[in-house]
Amino acid sequence: MFGEVGFEAASIEQIALRAEVARGTFYLYFPDKLSVFQDLMERVFGPIEEAFADTTTALADCSDGPAVFGAYQAMATQIAIIGLGHHEEILVAFREARQPGAAGEWLRARERVLIEQAVAFTEDVAGRGLLSVSNPRVACLVVYGAVERLFYEVLTGHDLGDPASLSADVLGLFATAMGFGADPPTA
Repeated sequence: MFGEVGFEAASIEQIALRAEVARGTFYLYFPDKLSVFQDLMERVFGPIEEAFADTTTALADCSDGPAVFGAYQAMATQIAIIGLGHHEEILVAFREARQPGAAGEWLRARERVLIEQAVAFTEDVAGRGLLSVSNPRVACLVVYGAVERLFYEVLTGHDLGDPASLSADVLGLFATAMGFGADPPTA
């Protein structure tokens, strides 16, 4: 229902009907509509938070540029797999994050947490001299925004070309944005 009509327009009655349960049964599991929305969005945010935690751990162990790039590359792969496995939830999140109200506020708060984590681990590797970027926050915001837009394009059926070429292009742009230079480092 959230995908069809949006969070605000979806009623508990519609959600219960779609789930083939009585309205009272809905309330056995969720106190309100926002709770069911959050539960659905956790299917995406939980695994992404795990990917960010894995990246934080991996970057803490890095001692050179190729290892740092590999850690970011592993995170990108994890996020791509998560995103493609949760097509509908991601599209709902894209739409609702731009809306006023409780669902949009909740999504924006979750997004800010992820951005702060990315900034923190990027500042860490930059502070250790393993990344050459003058402003880690700006670099993270640029990469985050670009990745979000690419996901949107892919999930809404736009042909961005051969996936292998797209991946190579994205990695090259990422390498430049994050201070690795035009060519991604290799181990």
